[in-house]
Amino acid sequence: MNRIVGYRKMIGLTQKEMAKRLNISEGTYRNKEKGKVSFKDGEMKILFDLVNKELPGVTINDIFFTNEPT
Repeated sequence: MNRIVGYRKMIGLTQKEMAKRLNISEGTYRNKEKGKVSFKDGEMKILFDLVNKELPGVTINDIFFTNEPT
């Protein structure tokens, strides 16, 4: 499971709910979570704000840019 999926689940949102918050289709959101499509800067900010509200201390780098262990 990638970090974005993990954080979305930690804040209790479904893909459909997150897509609605980002004003994109559920399919587009799913592709972004899978890494097939990049998140736009504005989408990253909205997602970060949602996560940070529930999990203070999480940085935007934690969500989007920190390398996952190989």
